[in-house]
Amino acid sequence: KAAEERAERQKEYDLRKKQREVEKLDEQPYVAEITLIEQTMKFCRTMVAPKDDKKEEEKKEIVHNVPDGGELLKSKKEREEEEFLVAPTKGKKSKNKPKSESASAKSIKHNAETFRLFDQLKLDAPLSTDDVPALLEKLQAKLEDYQAKVKEWEEKREDMKKEILEGMTEKEEKAEAEEAKTDE
Repeated sequence: KAAEERAERQKEYDLRKKQREVEKLDEQPYVAEITLIEQTMKFCRTMVAPKDDKKEEEKKEIVHNVPDGGELLKSKKEREEEEFLVAPTKGKKSKNKPKSESASAKSIKHNAETFRLFDQLKLDAPLSTDDVPALLEKLQAKLEDYQAKVKEWEEKREDMKKEILEGMTEKEEKAEAEEAKTDE
């Protein structure tokens, strides 16, 4: 009697195990890798993108109704600009040397976390902004590779579920046959 109860519990356990394995197949693989690549690409794009914080403001033409004999004063900004243009004084000589072409390729400062993330992707962290476009191409290739793997997984997922369910039923049949032999 105890052997029968044990066999029944074992069947229930195997059934639950089978269901867990099928549920695991529903979880998409490579989610963490794809997310990491996408975030890294976004990070790299922010370093390369031109920083156009200064938006050109459109000046509206204002019509002033000034009575005869009246005078229109300029705005404070316009007056300050005029003062700078009108009264230039002899300024100090600049000690700064003119910046060369290397200024266009700014160096990138990384912290330990960014180095770790690039290491996870098995890529070298870009040291200057000139390295970023090539790195973006590599990241795009990796992303496409992972997306191809996910598509392949989606196509094979149903077949794998069937194999697991069938494989478990075969194991259960073998276990039942062995139990029947031991009972005899």
